[in-house]
Amino acid sequence: MSAGRDAVEEVRSRLNLVDVVGSYVRLKRAGPEYQGLCPFHTERSPSFYVNPEKQAWYCHGCHLGGDLFKFLELIEHTDFRGALEEAARRAGVELDGDRGLDPKERRYRQLRESAQRLNQLAADFYHEVLLHHRVGEVGRRFLALRGVVAEDIERFHLGYAPEGTQGDNLVRYLQRHGAGDEELLTAGLARRERQRLSDFLHRRVVVPFRDERGRWVGFGGRALGDERPKYLNTRGTLLFDKSKLLFGLYLAREAISRERRAVLMEGYFDVVGAHRAGIAIAVSTSGTALTELQVLLLRRLADEVVLCFDGDAAGQRAARAGVSLLAAAGVTCRLAVLPEGTDPDDLSRSDPEGLRRLVDGAPPAYEVLVDHALGDVSGGSEVERQERALRRVLPVLAGIPEASIRELYADRVGRRLGADPARILADVERRPQPPGEPRLEAAREGKSAMGTSAHLLALLCARTALAPEVRDRFNIVPGDFPDSVDRALFRALTEAESVGPAGQLGADVERRRAQLARIELPELLEGEEALEQAVLDCVRALRLEGLESLRVELRARLAGAGHHRQGDTPALVQELEALDRKILALRTGAAMEV
Repeated sequence: MSAGRDAVEEVRSRLNLVDVVGSYVRLKRAGPEYQGLCPFHTERSPSFYVNPEKQAWYCHGCHLGGDLFKFLELIEHTDFRGALEEAARRAGVELDGDRGLDPKERRYRQLRESAQRLNQLAADFYHEVLLHHRVGEVGRRFLALRGVVAEDIERFHLGYAPEGTQGDNLVRYLQRHGAGDEELLTAGLARRERQRLSDFLHRRVVVPFRDERGRWVGFGGRALGDERPKYLNTRGTLLFDKSKLLFGLYLAREAISRERRAVLMEGYFDVVGAHRAGIAIAVSTSGTALTELQVLLLRRLADEVVLCFDGDAAGQRAARAGVSLLAAAGVTCRLAVLPEGTDPDDLSRSDPEGLRRLVDGAPPAYEVLVDHALGDVSGGSEVERQERALRRVLPVLAGIPEASIRELYADRVGRRLGADPARILADVERRPQPPGEPRLEAAREGKSAMGTSAHLLALLCARTALAPEVRDRFNIVPGDFPDSVDRALFRALTEAESVGPAGQLGADVERRRAQLARIELPELLEGEEALEQAVLDCVRALRLEGLESLRVELRARLAGAGHHRQGDTPALVQELEALDRKILALRTGAAMEV
């Protein structure tokens, strides 16, 4: 059947919007409609409604709404054709090829389909090398030393990327399966070096990433020895966006939906070990700090999330940040406190039963955070210790969204410190809202990848002569960087003849430059073409981040437009749709030069 009006109506007639939305959102009957938490913005009280009679949906919070296809477009981050294909798959309707698509949409679809096919081939190639080839022996030994067993290798489809003599084993394999240079580069499976393509990953254990529907979308590579970086993930592609993925979700989804509970970890080997230990609801962030999009993904499936991060200071900082995001989304959160110096992967090998006990017995997150804030204060008089404890606990209390629960913890603090809970709550209310914490762009190796701003600035700090060229070629301005210190550093890099020795910049900018100088940048060792491609990737990602932030602002403006009908804000809706087209064009390879 063609993709024209007949096909659209055939698909629409076979599907019930309530069933489709219900596969993503937990819906409850509310009179003649169904109600749930909106999957497109963070909220604690449901404002998202589905009308089965009209086969339409609408959110009174963010003012988004539409039909079956609009819902699938937004929830699957695709265009109308992608939404139609997903709906047709659910309805059992066959569609014809590319008829009705404009050239950009057709090319976008072709590249996405090619990337999915090539990722599947690559996953099988890496897996076969690890299991059956002599060159995979080093990978098998490495995994055995980490306690990874044959069942883990099969369950997660682990593989090994060989180095070979030319570094292009996978490229040649995929070329034999009809892949062209543009397809290989777009899929993130290859890089261009000295006018030829080479494998993006080599001499690394490979961990494939799947989206929640089981499609291979990217890869993580773990170095075997002291090579840097220790962990290397697929760069952003049409399929792979770390901010929207949870590693292991495809395997854990059924168990999470059944238990309405998930365990969130940091690294992918943490998840491998957790599943081996019998924790089938374990997932992890994909080499990045927890994002709002990942929280919304979890909230669709789980009412409660147990954070199980490393027992060191960095792991606990990441846990506190995660608690804030989850609580703001209305997700019950618990913290599994690991012994200092251990991580879930260690514990899954040395004491799997102990890891399960920690997860199952995890206390409420704010109980842990409040006790931690109160418990580690020493030195000085008793009054001084109480004052320091109060200063530390006030931000924790301020982060609790429910007033009633905040009161309970204020009582707990008051009993511990001999203070009036009402005065503690008054201090919380008077406490000024601090400026946003600077994002940890370059975190512990293997656990959190650097952000786009940090990556681009690190490259420009290493090659300062590139900074004015990047500014002029791509019209990058300081305001494109979300952090004020990053803006100042970019201005210094582009406006001065050179960035001089320490002391010529402000203290914060000097610290930032020193931090960036410690980041491992393999592109600098791979030639000018690899460096240029890395800069292009960063600029594209920076542009996309800016557009995505603007999209969030537009949705907030729609939500703040008051209790208007959806049709009362056509200008904002049109602006949002135009922005979506810009984002789609940029993701499909639109030129970035001005």
